[in-house]
Amino acid sequence: MSWFDDICDTVSSGLDIAGELTSGAFEIAKDAGEWAWEHREEIGEAIEIGKAIIDWIPDDTFDN
Repeated sequence: MSWFDDICDTVSSGLDIAGELTSGAFEIAKDAGEWAWEHREEIGEAIEIGKAIIDWIPDDTFDN
């Protein structure tokens, strides 16, 4: 095998790995999106609670 064949094999392997990682990342993102959609009401409530807590903290708390 020539050095060119070695480079082509290495690049091909790298592209295969990148494809697997991309596919895996897509599946994770899809699952996260489905979970978020199923729990959108609870997420909305948590956001409102977070906003209320932020509003309750005095404005100068983190000035130092």
